[in-house]
Amino acid sequence: MTTKMCNASDNNTNNSQRIFHYLLLIGLLFYYAANPLPASAFSEELAVSINQVKAGQLLFHTESRKKYQPALLLHTDMNLEVNGMVARINLKQRFKNTSEHWVEGIYVFPLPENAAVNKMHIQIDERIIEGKIKEKKEAKIIYQQARAAGKQASLVEQERPNLFTNTISNIAPGKEIIIEISYLQNITYHQGEFELRFPMTITPRFIPGKILAEQLGDQALPINQGNCWALNTDQVTDAQRITPPMISVTNNKEKLTNPIQITGTINMSMPLDMIASAYHPITITQTEHLYQIDLQSTQVSMDRDFVLKWRPQVGQKPKAALFNERKSNNDDNENYLMLMLMPPQFLPDENRLPREMLFVIDTSGSMNGTSIRQAKSSLSYALTRLSEQDSFNIIEFNSQTQALFSQSVMADKNNINQAQNFVSSLQAGGGTEMAPALIAALKDNIGEGFLRQVVFITDGSVGNETQLFSIIHTHLKEARLFTIGIGSAPNSYFMTKAAHFGRGSFTYIGTVDEVQQKMSALFNKLESPVLSHLSIEWPQKSEVYPERVPDLYMGEPLIVSAKIAELKGEVIIKGQTQQGSWQRKINLQQGGQHNGISTIWARSKISALMDKKIDNQSTESETKSQVIEVALQHQLLSKYTSFIAVDETPVRDNADAIRKESVANLLPEGQSIQQIRKNYSFPQTATPATRNIIIGLLILLLLIITHLKKSALFEAFRA
Repeated sequence: MTTKMCNASDNNTNNSQRIFHYLLLIGLLFYYAANPLPASAFSEELAVSINQVKAGQLLFHTESRKKYQPALLLHTDMNLEVNGMVARINLKQRFKNTSEHWVEGIYVFPLPENAAVNKMHIQIDERIIEGKIKEKKEAKIIYQQARAAGKQASLVEQERPNLFTNTISNIAPGKEIIIEISYLQNITYHQGEFELRFPMTITPRFIPGKILAEQLGDQALPINQGNCWALNTDQVTDAQRITPPMISVTNNKEKLTNPIQITGTINMSMPLDMIASAYHPITITQTEHLYQIDLQSTQVSMDRDFVLKWRPQVGQKPKAALFNERKSNNDDNENYLMLMLMPPQFLPDENRLPREMLFVIDTSGSMNGTSIRQAKSSLSYALTRLSEQDSFNIIEFNSQTQALFSQSVMADKNNINQAQNFVSSLQAGGGTEMAPALIAALKDNIGEGFLRQVVFITDGSVGNETQLFSIIHTHLKEARLFTIGIGSAPNSYFMTKAAHFGRGSFTYIGTVDEVQQKMSALFNKLESPVLSHLSIEWPQKSEVYPERVPDLYMGEPLIVSAKIAELKGEVIIKGQTQQGSWQRKINLQQGGQHNGISTIWARSKISALMDKKIDNQSTESETKSQVIEVALQHQLLSKYTSFIAVDETPVRDNADAIRKESVANLLPEGQSIQQIRKNYSFPQTATPATRNIIIGLLILLLLIITHLKKSALFEAFRA
């Protein structure tokens, strides 16, 4: 039996809303036909069609409505330096204003969800303008004053932990701008391999909810001017800031329109058995324990994440690692630590508890193409790993949520065959209404004697992350949530944090070829005994993050960041396995000195403070003041602090006439503009049904009259 779970709505209201949107769209078409853009002095030689533009390009309108003038992206450089468990990333992008107008550029760019952004500057000609961390409101005021005074300035703001906005004022005609951002992040380690992931584009986020009333009317026009493709809603109040233009293009192998060059070094102070990049071929040069990394083709397009992995030689795998950094704060010294400890390795227990496996699969429009093939292949393989003592169910979601069975069923041959047939028939389309699917997977009580494990397969392309985290926190109970990121550029912030709140883990699958290997590793972990009830005893007062140590599965290390007064004594880690009690001691003086540990700790603390707000353990005002204090002390970008850089020398007298243009991001590999347009429609408005139709008809009539007034037909009629 198949059941459907949908949000209740009035059909008449939905139909009237559709009519309103259609009439509004027709009206806008008439409006733009009757009101062409003003002529510009842009060079048509450099103009390109919208389908030829790549990610990270500033776009300027030309006389031709179908052509855009790009501020040429000359080059992007990404350099990484890995030392121990910390990586420093330098990202440099060069832009040139090829127009004859002063412009203000806005671009949205992704970074890892655990990035600790602690440096920014812009370079114009020979001038380097260093950025400083200020409280967000103060930084915005400084930027607006600088822009109005004709000064060149840059404002970098965090929209999500993995999504940032850079606004640049008073870019002179013909001038080149270099924007450089530096950040730190900790390296992940699981199943015997280290991993570093760098996102290079954005998967369009689905924006659920009703459009905020104050945005109806003139506020809707920026969508059609290329500044964003979504309006703010009651569920995503900052939708305009996280929906930059998305553009698809086929690369010319001889000339990439948005290239990135990636270089780096890895220094683990140990010999490595393997270094590989699954999605971008690389070359490796070794000098003792230092490994130089370069792209095999020198440069590539920024249409999918860059993932680098390396594995120590046999016998060199770390069982425990301790890194520290000593910082002076006024008259006091502070010691910051990063501790990594491998749990004991046990074979799966034959008498393990039976599991209730709930598989949730995203079949929304953003999953179309290679993503849905990866998701279906992953789910099909997962079904083969069930034993007859397990129960299971499959929940599919897009604009609606659908369960294969009315409740979980035993994993016998007939039910598995029915499930495999269901999986093979799945197709991608519609919106990403994730909340009903999460509630459906977590709402029911867990059967006695069963361990519930929820495997959530999605690209995470949602804008209402905070709402979804609250659902997980409210409904999780004793279940465990494991997320599987699908596609070339999944929303890793949502995937990682959802697994964190779900006391599970995040697995990333970038190609179909990886499905069996990564799903096998995941199920080996799910079937293995856990190290639970973990506790850490420190020899003195300490501040440790994460505060709540999660359960550990085979092959996963315990990684914590701590701040203590002195490096004395031992830290003791205790836990329970199915074989009994387990304990490990580590001397705090055995760690080596590494720069950046304090920054990683501060970023972990900010993340923990934000989690408390989601868990309703602190108010917005309490969280804000605490985050600002940490961010200012450690000079970190956060939700409440921003980087501001201002050149104090004005470059123009009149700063009134300035064009504001957004940056286009390249659509992730495997997705198409046509599919995004089909499935990412406008959210519903809050306008009543009857009023929708009346307003739509009035708009249509008004705009047709405007058009006719300027036509020869109307003049003939008057004569």
